[in-house]
Amino acid sequence: MRRIVKHYVLRCRGFWRGTQGVAAVEFAILGTVLIFILGGIIDFGHAFYIRQVVTNASREGARYGVTFHVDSTATRIPPSSMSPTISSYVTTQYIAQTLVASLSPTVAASGAGYSTGTKGQPVQVTVSATKHWFLLGTIIPHLPTTIAATSVMQCE
Repeated sequence: MRRIVKHYVLRCRGFWRGTQGVAAVEFAILGTVLIFILGGIIDFGHAFYIRQVVTNASREGARYGVTFHVDSTATRIPPSSMSPTISSYVTTQYIAQTLVASLSPTVAASGAGYSTGTKGQPVQVTVSATKHWFLLGTIIPHLPTTIAATSVMQCE
């Protein structure tokens, strides 16, 4: 009887001391953490890219609006009457080439110089896009989803 008990005790000790499968468990735990870190890096990199595109788009729109444009009679055209409009210019010439359409970008122009085109008056262009978080939005639910940038320039 003692021999049987001793045999089972040794088997139990061997079971608790065994190291088979430990590497797989450690990899599963650390692999999950590393996947979340990598997903966060990708998400923030994408957000940074969108921020740069939105900032450059607002600068392009403001620059397009403040440049001196005249019609066939040499009359100055105010930015609000230009064709294409600032919004369509920024959307087709800049954003369409760099942003994914699912980000639903919006362009808004305003300012005293926008309606008059008077030299020295400001034109303000605001561009915003919606960021869809791939991984971090599910973990942190209240991350900002709208990325916007505003540029103000004076009419030439």
